[in-house]
Amino acid sequence: MKKLVIIGFDGTIADTSPGILYCMNMTAISMGYKPVAHDALYGVIGVSLEQGFRSLYGMKEDEIEYAMNNYSKLYSMKGEEMILIYDGIAEALAKLKNAGCKLALVTQKNEKFLNNMLSVYRSIGSLFDLVCATNVDVDIEKTDMLRNACSTLGIPIEDCVFIGDSYVDALAAREIGMDFAAALYGWGFRSEEDAEQYNCRAYLGKASEIYIKLSSL
Repeated sequence: MKKLVIIGFDGTIADTSPGILYCMNMTAISMGYKPVAHDALYGVIGVSLEQGFRSLYGMKEDEIEYAMNNYSKLYSMKGEEMILIYDGIAEALAKLKNAGCKLALVTQKNEKFLNNMLSVYRSIGSLFDLVCATNVDVDIEKTDMLRNACSTLGIPIEDCVFIGDSYVDALAAREIGMDFAAALYGWGFRSEEDAEQYNCRAYLGKASEIYIKLSSL
């Protein structure tokens, strides 16, 4: 079993798509763009907010900053409440913790929003030895966040595995030589075939499989 399990938030711990879609669509509508359907989020959740507005609505560069600021205001008022914790995730992470694994949460979600969510779901938040998120002033690459998690907890990259639900997560793990487990229940990969090109060490059809699949690595 790996010494450190690193996991993302959106699409791995929680389904945050309802709040994300609501806030992105409301922002887009206020700017004269048409809203998108829920399925449009496949492959978009997990990329930066800037990329999301560009790819979903075709926004121009000079519109992005306004869109991001408006989204942040909406998300703090409404989006944070619209999350669904995946069934079995808390139990799976607790089993890893009890087996001696360290746990780290790495996400490019704003740390203010993340901390608010974890304060509500304390049974999950209390399991992590380290939580890495971003803030409005610093844009941190996911590769750097993964390296920082390993360095802070004193565990070599080869003794770690990263659980994520998108190609962004898979590429970040690949770039630094970290093992990767694909969460197929999120909003990035739609099937095992989507993820197999990234040489995944495990494929997770649901959150409750995390302990079983990772205990054999």
